[in-house]
Amino acid sequence: MPSFIASLTGFVLRTTGIYRKLFTGGPQFQTNIAKSRAQPTPEPNAKARGSLHVAHTEFAGRTVWTLAPKDREPTAHILYWHGGGYVYPAAAVHWDFLAHMAKVHGWSVTAPLYPLAPESNAEKATQWAMDFTRAYTDGLGGKAFVMGGDSAGGGLAAAVAQLARDTGCAQARALILICPWLNLDPAHPEQAQIEPRDGILTISGITDAGRIYAGNLPLTDMRCSPLFGSWDNLPPILAFGGGNDILVTDARALKAKHPTVAYRELAGMLHDWPIFTFRESRAAQVEMAAFAASALT
Repeated sequence: MPSFIASLTGFVLRTTGIYRKLFTGGPQFQTNIAKSRAQPTPEPNAKARGSLHVAHTEFAGRTVWTLAPKDREPTAHILYWHGGGYVYPAAAVHWDFLAHMAKVHGWSVTAPLYPLAPESNAEKATQWAMDFTRAYTDGLGGKAFVMGGDSAGGGLAAAVAQLARDTGCAQARALILICPWLNLDPAHPEQAQIEPRDGILTISGITDAGRIYAGNLPLTDMRCSPLFGSWDNLPPILAFGGGNDILVTDARALKAKHPTVAYRELAGMLHDWPIFTFRESRAAQVEMAAFAASALT
């Protein structure tokens, strides 16, 4: 059973619809995206800047943030792709999560703000991500790294891993996929049953976001939906899912397709629960840190 705080958060999000409004399809969806573009892009806050080494650079016209410990050598180098349905930028919860992983677990996290739809699309975004990944690995000078992402960022991480394997790019030692969006077509019958319990996503929202992001590519193209790509010869994978998340069917499908995936699913948990501050989230974050450390030894 979820902790009281996790259950309360899910209840509040469902009843207020704060996030569901952003991730509901239809004419208002494009308006919501346009409004987000008009706002300042969220970034690491003053607390993170005070306790961590926080820096930003640019790559091909896009901002790239790095958060790392000030007082010790990093325990792991992490390349992280944020969620947001491929249409919204990284949110405050992403920066709080990454700052926590850097401060408590010693990660040096590089988080690129990759091109978003509708200005971009899957073909352009994955090409940008591959170009950045090559530059990132070159900059590490041969040091090993782990790649991760949540939601859409988890899908992008999976697509980059498959493309890196196929093109001879340096591979991450491991992948951490948090409630990943791996199939842009929400056709699984269980998703309709889960939707009333999902406090963040809606089927109409991920349908519209998926079509916008796919552009001229079919939804089954692995750059859009890496679930349909080859999962052979990829690094070890740790994946998470939540019982009150319509994307849990993607994580379950991955586990069924690739039985060696280490998969953690908790009943009653909302979308992206491992990046929050619940008791369950902190336990998942400890597992992520141990998984990364094990992969890098």
